[in-house]
Amino acid sequence: MIDIATAPDALTLSEAAARRLRQDIVGGGLPPATRLRLRDLSARYGLGATPLREALARLAAEGFVLLEGQKGFSVPPITRAHLLDITRSRQVVEPEALRLAMEHGRGDWEDGIVASLSLLRHEITRRDPASEEWVDAYETRHHRFHRALIAACPLPSLLRFCDDLYLQKTRYRRVMETAHQDWARMLAVHEALAEAVLARSPEARTLLASHIGVTAELVLALLGEAPPQSG
Repeated sequence: MIDIATAPDALTLSEAAARRLRQDIVGGGLPPATRLRLRDLSARYGLGATPLREALARLAAEGFVLLEGQKGFSVPPITRAHLLDITRSRQVVEPEALRLAMEHGRGDWEDGIVASLSLLRHEITRRDPASEEWVDAYETRHHRFHRALIAACPLPSLLRFCDDLYLQKTRYRRVMETAHQDWARMLAVHEALAEAVLARSPEARTLLASHIGVTAELVLALLGEAPPQSG
C-alpha cells in the first residue's frame, strides 16, 4: 500500500489520497457500505479536508465511491446487480482491447506477457492464502498479468476503463474472500490464455471472456445466487 507521507513528488495530495482510498476499498480495508466521513478519513490518512474531498469526488466518478445527496460519500455495497454489471462490461470491453493488442503487439508486448506469467507462477508456488501480505502480492501479480495481455492496445481510454473494471471486480474477490482451491487448474487457465494470446488465436478472446466470468460465479455462489445466464 502507498504511504502518503512518502508518495512521489509527482503525485498531488489528492492523487495520493485517491490511490490510498482506492486500495483500501478494493482490498476490503474500508468495507462495503462504510460511510466515508472527512473527519474519519483525515485521522486515517493524515490529510486535510480539501484533498480528501477531491479524492472522493474523483473516486465517485470512477465508481469506487457512492455519493448520495445529503448523505455524503460511502463505499458501494456488494450486490448481485453491480457484480453482473462489472462482469458483463468486462466481457465486452476487455476482449476487444485484447483483439487490438494482438493486432498491434510486438516483441516487447510478448515479453511482458511471458514475464508477468512467470511472476504469477512464482507467486502461486509460494502461496499462503491465510496471509494478507501474500494475498496482496498475489493480487498485484494477477493484475499485472491481465494488464500485460492488453498492454499493446493503442486506445488509452479503453485501457483505463478495463483497469477500473478489473479493480472493481477485485473488490468482490477480496471482500468475499473467494480463495482459489484448485491452484494448479487456475494456473493452467492463465497459461492457456497466455499461449492463445501469443499465438494470436481468435480463441483467445473467448478464453478471456470465460475466465472473467469465473469470479462472478464464485461470488454469486457465496451470495446464494444462481450464476448469470450465458449468451
